[in-house]
Amino acid sequence: MGGEPNDTSSTMEDKLALLRAQYALKIEQRVDELQVLVQGLDGADQSARSDLLSQVRDATHKLAGSGATFGFPGVTLCAREMEQICIQALQVGATRSSDMTSNLAALCDRLRQASKDQDQDQDPAEALVVPSRPAIPELHDSFRLKVLFIMEYDGPTAMQILLEMDHFGFDARIIDHPSKLLRDLRDNGDVDVIVTGLLFDGDYKTTLDVLAALHEDADLTTIPVVVYTEVDDMEARLGAVRACVNSYLLKPIDMADLVDVLDRATLRREDEPFRVLVVDDDESLASHTELVLQGAGMETRMATDPMGIFKVLDDFSPELILLDLYMPGCDGQEIAAVIRQREEYAGIPIVFLSGEADKSKQLSAMEMGGDDFLTKPIQASHLISSVRIRVTRFRELRSLMVRDSMTGLFNHTTTKQLLDNEIARVQRSGAELALVSLDIDHFKNVNDTYGHGVGDRVIKSLARLLRQRLRSADVIGRMGGEEFAAILPESGLEQAVRVFDQIREAFSEIVFHTDGAKFNVTISCGVASFKTHSTATALSDAADKALYAAKNGGRNQVVKAD
Repeated sequence: MGGEPNDTSSTMEDKLALLRAQYALKIEQRVDELQVLVQGLDGADQSARSDLLSQVRDATHKLAGSGATFGFPGVTLCAREMEQICIQALQVGATRSSDMTSNLAALCDRLRQASKDQDQDQDPAEALVVPSRPAIPELHDSFRLKVLFIMEYDGPTAMQILLEMDHFGFDARIIDHPSKLLRDLRDNGDVDVIVTGLLFDGDYKTTLDVLAALHEDADLTTIPVVVYTEVDDMEARLGAVRACVNSYLLKPIDMADLVDVLDRATLRREDEPFRVLVVDDDESLASHTELVLQGAGMETRMATDPMGIFKVLDDFSPELILLDLYMPGCDGQEIAAVIRQREEYAGIPIVFLSGEADKSKQLSAMEMGGDDFLTKPIQASHLISSVRIRVTRFRELRSLMVRDSMTGLFNHTTTKQLLDNEIARVQRSGAELALVSLDIDHFKNVNDTYGHGVGDRVIKSLARLLRQRLRSADVIGRMGGEEFAAILPESGLEQAVRVFDQIREAFSEIVFHTDGAKFNVTISCGVASFKTHSTATALSDAADKALYAAKNGGRNQVVKAD
C-alpha cells in the first residue's frame, strides 16, 4: 500500500488477517463434510443421489466463491471443478457413475491439500488506506475563501470579473500578462483556480505555452484552469486540451454561469461516505467485503438473514446493495424483486456478488431487478472501483431529481424527507439537531427594481454562501422562491444562532452591481431546536414562527424559537 500506514489501516489489516485465519480453520471441517457426502453416493438410490449431489454442489459453490478471496486460490479451482461435475450430473438425472464418484473423491483430497497452501503474497488489506466515516465536525466559525487568479489582457473585462467574483465569495486577483503567472502562483501559495483570456500580444500561443508549462510543474499541476475567450477555432481548442485546460468558455458569458463552472472546477470532495449494504448468508465473506469497503472510506452494513432485509433498508438507507445470489430460504433474484416492489428503493443499484459464472444465470438474475453482476472471487481494488462507479452514478441521477435546478440545493420535497430522516436518527441516538428557516428581505423590491435576472443572481449568491459556511453533513434546501432551510445535525440552538448570525452579516456585506448601480441585500432567520420541538411538524412550525418574528421585528436578524 502507498503512503505511511495509519492506525485505521493497521486495524483493518489485523481484522482481515484474523478472518483469513478463521477461514483456514473452517476449510478442513468443510472438506470432511464433503467427503462424507461423496462417500454416500455409492450406495444411494437416484433420489438420494440427487439430494447428495445438490448438497455437494451448494457447498463447493460457496468454497469456489470464498477460497481465493481469503488467499486460497487452489481451493477455488478444486471447488469449482467439483461444482461443475455435480451440475452436469444433476442435468442428466444423477445417474450412477463410479468414475464421477472417484473423480469427486480425488478432488476432495486435492481440496484438502489446497486448503494448506495459502497464498502468502496476497495483500489481505489491498487498498485499505482511507479511514472510515469521520464524526460530524463542529459548525464553522470561520472559513477560507477560494483564491481566484484572473489573467486577462483587457483591463475593464478583468475588473468586471473581479467585482462579480467578489460578491460570489472568491478572493480574486488580477494578473495582466502570462509571463507573470508562474512567479505569482509560487509567491501566493494556495491558489484554487485560474480564469484566463487567450489573446495576449495578439496571439493565443503564448498563453497556451504558459498553461502547458503550468501543468508540467508538479507543485502547480493540480490547479484547475478555465479559459474565457472570443477565440473559437479548432487549433486553439486543441491547444487548450493539450495544455490540460479544464473548461473552454466563449465570451460573452453570464457571470453566474461562470461561477457555476468555477465551482465545479474547484469542487472539494467532502461528500458523505458511500453507504453500501452487504447481503450474504456467509458471515465470513460478508465481513471480508465490509472490511474492504470500509478501508476505502465507505460506510457499510451487513445483513446475513435476507428475510430481515427491509428493517436494515429502512434504518440504513443504502446507496448500493451487494447481494449474494444463493442463500437459504430465498435466493438473491427473489430478494431483488421484492426490494423493487418498494417505490422508495426502486432506484437503488443492486449488484449481485456471487460465485455463479454461468452468464445465462447471471442475466436471468439481473432481469429480476439487478443492475450488475460481479463474480467471486474478486480483487479488492476491482470491487471498490465497481462500487464507486455505481454509487457515483446513482448520486448524479438522484441529484437531478432531488435538487433545485437554479441553486443546486435540495428541493422542497427532498428537504422535508431529509428532515424526517434526521429526526428519526436523533430519536435513536439522542444527539442534538437544529433547524433554520431563512428568507431574503424585500426580495420583491429587488426583482421590481433590477429585474428577475438580477434577482436570480441574488438567490444564487445566498445559496453559494450557505454551501461555503456550512458543513457537508448539513442539509440545505430551497423551499421556494427566496425561502431556504438548513438542517444542522449534532448542533445545538446557540451554535446554530451564532453561525447564522455570521452568515447573515456576511451576506449583508455583499455588494451587487448592475448597470452602474450598487445595492446590498439582507436576510432574516428563525432557529429551532429538536430538544424543545420533538417532531418534524413542531420543529418546522417553530422555525417558521421565529422567522416571522425576525421579519416583524425589523428584518436582518436571527431569532430563536420560543
